[in-house]
Amino acid sequence: MTYATFPLQSHLSENQREIAWVRELCPSSNFYGDAYAQFDLFGANTPTVMAHCVWSGDEELRLMRNRGVYIAHCPQSNLNISSGIAPARRFLDMGIPTGLGSDVAGGVHTSIFRAMTDAIGVSKLRQCLVAKDEASLTFEEAFWMGTLGGGSFFGKAGLPGNAGAAGSFDPGYEFDALVINDADLAAPFRLSVEERLRRTVYLSDDRHIAAKYVRGKALFC
Repeated sequence: MTYATFPLQSHLSENQREIAWVRELCPSSNFYGDAYAQFDLFGANTPTVMAHCVWSGDEELRLMRNRGVYIAHCPQSNLNISSGIAPARRFLDMGIPTGLGSDVAGGVHTSIFRAMTDAIGVSKLRQCLVAKDEASLTFEEAFWMGTLGGGSFFGKAGLPGNAGAAGSFDPGYEFDALVINDADLAAPFRLSVEERLRRTVYLSDDRHIAAKYVRGKALFC
Protein backbone atom coordinates (compact mmCIF):
# COMPACT_ATOMS: atom_id res chain seq x y z
CA MET A 1 0.00 0.00 0.00
CA THR A 2 1.26 3.47 -0.89
CA TYR A 3 0.34 6.69 0.85
CA ALA A 4 0.13 10.19 -0.55
CA THR A 5 2.72 12.61 0.80
CA PHE A 6 1.36 15.89 2.09
CA PRO A 7 3.39 18.84 3.33
CA LEU A 8 3.46 19.45 7.06
CA GLN A 9 3.68 22.72 8.99
CA SER A 10 4.00 22.82 12.76
CA HIS A 11 5.83 24.44 15.67
CA LEU A 12 9.24 23.52 17.01
CA SER A 13 11.17 24.53 20.13
CA GLU A 14 9.44 27.88 20.61
CA ASN A 15 9.67 27.98 24.40
CA GLN A 16 11.13 25.95 27.23
CA ARG A 17 7.79 24.79 28.69
CA GLU A 18 6.75 23.46 25.29
CA ILE A 19 10.02 21.55 24.97
CA ALA A 20 9.57 20.02 28.43
CA TRP A 21 6.00 18.99 27.57
CA VAL A 22 7.09 17.22 24.39
CA ARG A 23 9.75 15.41 26.42
CA GLU A 24 6.97 14.13 28.73
CA LEU A 25 4.76 13.11 25.79
CA CYS A 26 7.56 11.39 23.86
CA PRO A 27 10.13 10.17 26.41
CA SER A 28 11.87 8.05 23.79
CA SER A 29 12.80 11.13 21.73
CA ASN A 30 16.26 12.67 22.07
CA PHE A 31 14.97 16.19 21.41
CA TYR A 32 11.81 17.94 20.18
CA GLY A 33 12.47 17.45 16.46
CA ASP A 34 13.25 13.78 17.02
CA ALA A 35 9.67 13.31 18.24
CA TYR A 36 8.48 14.31 14.76
CA ALA A 37 11.23 12.32 13.03
CA GLN A 38 10.22 9.08 14.78
CA PHE A 39 6.89 9.31 12.96
CA ASP A 40 8.39 10.35 9.61
CA LEU A 41 7.08 13.90 10.03
CA PHE A 42 10.37 15.75 9.82
CA GLY A 43 11.52 16.31 6.26
CA ALA A 44 13.00 13.57 4.08
CA ASN A 45 9.80 11.85 2.92
CA THR A 46 7.51 14.59 4.25
CA PRO A 47 8.03 18.19 3.02
CA THR A 48 8.12 20.08 6.31
CA VAL A 49 8.05 23.65 7.60
CA MET A 50 8.68 24.25 11.30
CA ALA A 51 7.90 27.63 12.84
CA HIS A 52 10.05 29.43 15.41
CA CYS A 53 12.94 27.10 16.42
CA VAL A 54 13.94 29.66 19.05
CA TRP A 55 15.59 27.08 21.32
CA SER A 56 16.64 24.44 18.78
CA GLY A 57 20.00 22.92 19.70
CA ASP A 58 22.78 22.07 17.27
CA GLU A 59 21.71 18.42 17.00
CA GLU A 60 18.16 19.42 16.10
CA LEU A 61 19.35 22.02 13.60
CA ARG A 62 21.73 19.54 11.94
CA LEU A 63 18.87 17.07 11.52
CA MET A 64 16.76 19.82 9.95
CA ARG A 65 19.54 20.69 7.53
CA ASN A 66 20.17 17.06 6.60
CA ARG A 67 16.47 16.35 6.05
CA GLY A 68 15.67 19.62 4.24
CA VAL A 69 13.26 20.89 6.91
CA TYR A 70 12.37 24.55 6.39
CA ILE A 71 12.22 27.09 9.20
CA ALA A 72 9.56 29.80 9.30
CA HIS A 73 11.14 32.59 11.33
CA CYS A 74 8.40 34.73 12.94
CA PRO A 75 10.08 37.84 14.40
CA GLN A 76 6.84 39.43 15.65
CA SER A 77 6.16 36.30 17.67
CA ASN A 78 9.60 36.61 19.23
CA LEU A 79 8.55 40.04 20.49
CA ASN A 80 4.95 39.35 21.50
CA ILE A 81 5.17 35.81 22.91
CA SER A 82 8.52 36.76 24.47
CA SER A 83 9.90 33.21 24.46
CA GLY A 84 13.25 34.36 23.11
CA ILE A 85 14.81 35.52 19.84
CA ALA A 86 15.36 32.89 17.18
CA PRO A 87 18.99 32.55 16.04
CA ALA A 88 18.30 33.38 12.40
CA ARG A 89 22.00 33.97 11.72
CA ARG A 90 22.76 30.41 12.82
CA PHE A 91 20.01 29.06 10.53
CA LEU A 92 21.56 30.76 7.51
CA ASP A 93 25.15 29.92 8.43
CA MET A 94 24.21 26.23 8.78
CA GLY A 95 22.51 26.20 5.38
CA ILE A 96 19.01 25.51 6.71
CA PRO A 97 16.32 26.74 4.30
CA THR A 98 14.62 29.65 6.08
CA GLY A 99 11.68 31.89 5.26
CA LEU A 100 9.64 34.45 7.16
CA GLY A 101 6.23 34.19 8.79
CA SER A 102 3.84 36.72 10.31
CA ASP A 103 2.36 34.29 12.89
CA VAL A 104 -1.41 34.19 13.28
CA ALA A 105 -1.44 34.16 17.11
CA GLY A 106 1.74 36.02 17.99
CA GLY A 107 1.81 38.58 15.19
CA VAL A 108 0.15 41.96 14.73
CA HIS A 109 0.31 42.20 10.94
CA THR A 110 0.47 40.08 7.78
CA SER A 111 2.83 42.27 5.74
CA ILE A 112 5.88 40.39 4.47
CA PHE A 113 7.70 43.74 4.27
CA ARG A 114 7.07 44.26 7.98
CA ALA A 115 8.30 40.73 8.66
CA MET A 116 11.53 41.59 6.84
CA THR A 117 12.16 44.74 8.87
CA ASP A 118 11.16 43.01 12.11
CA ALA A 119 13.58 40.16 11.36
CA ILE A 120 16.40 42.69 11.06
CA GLY A 121 15.31 44.44 14.25
CA VAL A 122 15.09 41.35 16.46
CA SER A 123 18.37 40.09 15.02
CA LYS A 124 20.04 43.30 16.22
CA LEU A 125 18.46 42.83 19.64
CA ARG A 126 19.79 39.28 19.79
CA GLN A 127 23.28 40.48 18.91
CA CYS A 128 23.10 43.19 21.56
CA LEU A 129 21.50 41.18 24.37
CA VAL A 130 22.21 37.48 23.77
CA ALA A 131 24.98 36.70 21.29
CA LYS A 132 27.43 39.58 20.91
CA ASP A 133 29.68 37.61 18.55
CA GLU A 134 26.75 36.74 16.26
CA ALA A 135 26.26 39.03 13.27
CA SER A 136 22.81 40.53 12.80
CA LEU A 137 20.83 39.99 9.61
CA THR A 138 21.46 42.31 6.69
CA PHE A 139 18.68 43.87 4.64
CA GLU A 140 19.60 41.66 1.70
CA GLU A 141 19.37 38.51 3.81
CA ALA A 142 15.99 39.48 5.27
CA PHE A 143 14.66 40.29 1.78
CA TRP A 144 15.87 36.90 0.53
CA MET A 145 14.19 35.14 3.46
CA GLY A 146 10.91 36.90 2.67
CA THR A 147 11.03 35.94 -1.01
CA LEU A 148 13.09 33.04 -2.36
CA GLY A 149 14.04 31.75 1.08
CA GLY A 150 10.48 30.68 1.85
CA GLY A 151 9.19 30.52 -1.72
CA SER A 152 11.61 27.74 -2.69
CA PHE A 153 9.55 25.35 -0.54
CA PHE A 154 6.87 25.43 -3.24
CA GLY A 155 9.03 24.82 -6.28
CA LYS A 156 12.45 24.03 -7.74
CA ALA A 157 13.98 22.31 -4.71
CA GLY A 158 10.64 22.36 -2.93
CA LEU A 159 7.58 20.14 -3.09
CA PRO A 160 7.97 16.96 -5.20
CA GLY A 161 5.87 16.96 -8.36
CA ASN A 162 5.22 20.71 -8.24
CA ALA A 163 6.02 22.13 -11.65
CA GLY A 164 5.77 25.71 -10.42
CA ALA A 165 8.37 27.69 -8.56
CA ALA A 166 7.95 30.75 -6.37
CA GLY A 167 9.94 33.57 -4.83
CA SER A 168 12.00 34.79 -7.79
CA PHE A 169 11.70 36.60 -11.12
CA ASP A 170 14.16 34.19 -12.75
CA PRO A 171 13.06 32.27 -15.88
CA GLY A 172 10.95 29.24 -15.02
CA TYR A 173 9.39 30.80 -11.92
CA GLU A 174 5.73 31.70 -11.60
CA PHE A 175 5.03 35.42 -11.85
CA ASP A 176 3.95 36.25 -8.32
CA ALA A 177 4.46 39.97 -7.89
CA LEU A 178 3.41 43.21 -6.27
CA VAL A 179 3.64 46.46 -8.21
CA ILE A 180 4.49 49.21 -5.72
CA ASN A 181 3.94 52.89 -6.47
CA ASP A 182 6.70 54.59 -4.49
CA ALA A 183 6.07 58.10 -5.83
CA ASP A 184 5.26 59.56 -2.42
CA LEU A 185 8.26 57.81 -0.85
CA ALA A 186 10.67 59.92 -2.87
CA ALA A 187 13.78 61.38 -1.25
CA PRO A 188 15.25 64.87 -1.87
CA PHE A 189 18.14 63.21 -3.70
CA ARG A 190 18.48 60.59 -6.42
CA LEU A 191 18.15 56.99 -5.18
CA SER A 192 19.62 53.83 -6.64
CA VAL A 193 17.37 50.84 -7.32
CA GLU A 194 18.67 49.18 -4.17
CA GLU A 195 17.95 52.30 -2.11
CA ARG A 196 14.42 52.56 -3.54
CA LEU A 197 13.80 48.91 -2.68
CA ARG A 198 15.01 49.40 0.89
CA ARG A 199 12.86 52.53 1.25
CA THR A 200 9.83 50.67 -0.13
CA VAL A 201 10.24 47.76 2.28
CA TYR A 202 10.60 50.04 5.30
CA LEU A 203 8.06 52.76 4.47
CA SER A 204 5.34 51.42 2.16
CA ASP A 205 2.01 49.91 3.18
CA ASP A 206 -1.10 48.53 1.46
CA ARG A 207 -1.93 51.97 0.04
CA HIS A 208 1.15 51.79 -2.17
CA ILE A 209 0.23 48.49 -3.85
CA ALA A 210 -0.82 49.39 -7.39
CA ALA A 211 -1.23 45.83 -8.70
CA LYS A 212 -0.94 42.23 -7.59
CA TYR A 213 -0.20 39.14 -9.71
CA VAL A 214 -0.40 35.47 -8.77
CA ARG A 215 0.82 32.85 -11.22
CA GLY A 216 0.81 35.54 -13.91
CA LYS A 217 -2.83 36.45 -13.35
CA ALA A 218 -3.67 39.99 -12.27
CA LEU A 219 -5.81 39.99 -9.15
CA PHE A 220 -6.15 43.75 -9.50
CA CYS A 221 -4.32 46.52 -11.31
